[in-house]
Parts: sequence; structure tokens; C-alpha cells
Amino acid sequence: MNLKVLLYTVFITIGITTASHWGYPDLDADEAFPMWGGLCDTGTHQSPIDLSQKGALKAEYDDLDFHNYNRAHTGVSVVNNGHSIQLSKFQYPMKLERGPLLEGYEVEQIHLHWWSEHTIDNVRYPMEAHIVHRNKRYPNMTMAANFKDGLAVIGVLYHVSNQENEAIDTVLEYLDEVKSYKNMNQEVHMKRPFVVRDLFPTVAGYLTYAGSLTTPSCAESVTWIVLLETFPVTMEQVEKFKQTECDGGRKLKNNYRIIQKSNNRPVLLVLNNRTGAAAPVGVSIGLVVLAALLARFLN
Repeated sequence: MNLKVLLYTVFITIGITTASHWGYPDLDADEAFPMWGGLCDTGTHQSPIDLSQKGALKAEYDDLDFHNYNRAHTGVSVVNNGHSIQLSKFQYPMKLERGPLLEGYEVEQIHLHWWSEHTIDNVRYPMEAHIVHRNKRYPNMTMAANFKDGLAVIGVLYHVSNQENEAIDTVLEYLDEVKSYKNMNQEVHMKRPFVVRDLFPTVAGYLTYAGSLTTPSCAESVTWIVLLETFPVTMEQVEKFKQTECDGGRKLKNNYRIIQKSNNRPVLLVLNNRTGAAAPVGVSIGLVVLAALLARFLN
């Protein structure tokens, strides 16, 4: 390991150790959101933020390219990590390319937030899935989190419906096995096939911006791609996730971070014209890309 890689690894390890006892307040009981320390409190490109469609700059990119997202994975790991329900150890590598991304990104893990972390036009949804990707040029998440182009996260929002979400139901099948405090960090493996693309069957468009991880170390290394189209979930499904236990056996009634300051970061609105959405107008893509790059690298 060369000196640069070693220093980065030591730095991020110290940051993770410092934030090892972080958690969420019970917002139903009006508990104040805690200070998590470090970049979480001092950063200027923090996430989540409120995403305004009207205030976003309209942009055009090549369509996002999803490799292997439609494949059925067996034996997917499901774990309660004390902060979320997380899926990992996928059978086939899944790669995301194009759109606002200049390189290929590979899926590392998927986790869920109840309620949503991002809001769109000040509307908060009952659930948000985060599909976390690592830039393939970096060997692991620890390294990738140190670079502005290190990570890409797809945010999928779910609206209240009477229609059960089958993909979410597949995850819920294993909740009883992992939700208790005594089973924290003890993974179980899905017996039924799981298709990641079932979490978001279509992509009508998205909002993208430069931000951070929404949990410590809050590294400002994320290209966010928050889908405009929302997908159905029942409140009964959401309520089941609220039975997940965290430190001390406390129920994890909510696991979303409060909205952070945008600090005038550009948010780009990208519409998929093949869905019949209105065509983006009025902004030179060169200026949009320049604005995004300036926001990402000047801080």
C-alpha cells in the first residue's frame, strides 16, 4: 500500500471510529436532531436537501445505462445494522453508467429510510431506498468516499398507496429474522430471487446534484440521482420497518436525516423524453456541466 492510500485509509478510519455511536432521535417525540460531529456538522455539500423542480437547471444527458439490474440474485444478504435494513452480497456485479456519470459505478449495497430523506418541492415521502454505487476506479468504499467522484447513489422515493410493493415485500419476508437488537449485524440470506430493478421499474427523469453520504462520516463524495417518479408502498409495509430495533433495543421509528442547506448548489433536472415528458429547455448544457463541476470541486 503506497503512502497516499495509507493516509487516506487512516483518515477515514478515524472518522468512522469517532462517529461509531451516532444515531437518530425519535422525531415523533420531538427529540432534537443530534450533532454527529466532523464533516456532518461543518460540511458545505451535505445531503439530503429539498429538491425543487421549478428551481432546477434543465439538462440533457445520455440515458442512464443499468447493467445486470434486471438479473435475479439468489442469496442476497439482509442485515439490520442498527441504522437501517441493508441488502448486499449480490450474485452478479451491477454497473451504472452514462447520465451525469463520467465513469462506471458498481452497486455496493442498498438500504432503506423511513420516511424519505430527500424531499421534492418540500414534500416528504414515506420511504426512500438508496442504491449505493462505488466508482470502479477505487478498490473499495473506504477509498471511494475520499474522492469527489467516488460514489453515486440512486434515491428512489415511495408514495402511499393501497397497492403493496412486491419488491419491498420481498425484503419484509426476512425482517422478523433481523429486526431485533440481539440480531443486529447478523445477516440472513434471501431464499427467493431478488431483482434490484423491481425497486424502480421505470425512470421518467431525475434530479441530480453533488452531495454527501447522509450518515457518518457524511463524506462529500456522492453524485445523487433522485428519481422523479415515485413508486407505491402501503403504510402497513412502512410501519413494519419501524419495528426494527437499534442500540439498547429501542425501536427505530425513523431513520432519516433532516434537510441540509443547499448552499446554492446547482440541481439539474433531467427528463427522459421517451416517456412523453416535456423536453428540457433554455439552458446550455456546457454551462450546466461547468456549474456542476465548480460546485463539486471548488469546496
